[in-house]
Amino acid sequence: MVSAVGKAAALLRAFDPGVDVLSTRALAARTGIARSTVHVVAATLAAEGLLETVPGRGWRLGPLLVGLAGQIIERTGLVAAVEGSLGGLLRVAGQEVHVGQLVGGWLVYLHREAGPIRAPMDNRVGLRAPAWRGGCGKAALSRLEPAEVDERVARLCRDEGVPAPDPAALADERAAGRAAGYVVSSSFQAGRTSVAAAVVDGDGRPLGGLSVAGPTTLFPRAVLRRTAQDVVAAADRARLAVRGPGAAAPVVPRRRRSPRRSPTERNAVVPPR
Repeated sequence: MVSAVGKAAALLRAFDPGVDVLSTRALAARTGIARSTVHVVAATLAAEGLLETVPGRGWRLGPLLVGLAGQIIERTGLVAAVEGSLGGLLRVAGQEVHVGQLVGGWLVYLHREAGPIRAPMDNRVGLRAPAWRGGCGKAALSRLEPAEVDERVARLCRDEGVPAPDPAALADERAAGRAAGYVVSSSFQAGRTSVAAAVVDGDGRPLGGLSVAGPTTLFPRAVLRRTAQDVVAAADRARLAVRGPGAAAPVVPRRRRSPRRSPTERNAVVPPR
């Protein structure tokens, strides 16, 4: 029984964001399970709604997983918490808001909100990406202890065959994010910048992150500073919603007056990392 469950789990894990349909041969190659066994296990999963058949092509994830995932999303309360916390974040045309949930070493995007002008971006609702690739995930990881981050990253890389990040660079970004309360990231997509903060529960554990993102040219220094303050405030409002009525009011950093800068300095764009 344990072996059968393990094989079923291996088949489900074989699907990744870049592959919608896998043949029996492809599943066998990805999992190391014999093709005859793959066919039997996949057919059983399809009968239960965990997979479904694609005639002439193979298998894809089934509809039952949507309902099961929905229960987990509802249980964490992240989506409900941010529903009333995102107002005022989109101040610049072409920027958009992203909300993602931390799941192990993954960041799963649950919400995307944009204004009338929308720049092409790789983020989409339902996308699953290694947490260390984007702003929301980095912000969430910054609220975990280093040993736990290392364990999550190592497990994801081992189980899913994902290339490992530069540990020193990731540690530096997490430390900076934890100190500042937010993360500025340009590593998810070329030419795009994300300003993100972690959303935590009452115990300070990260549920995920929320961000304002868009073309890097939309984030001159003054806009970046203001966006960071807005994102931190929104994450604090979401934290209060997660904790429920009666929790202490969130502390929002005061805006600091900046020294006068020349027009060139004021319009300088923060270079991507």
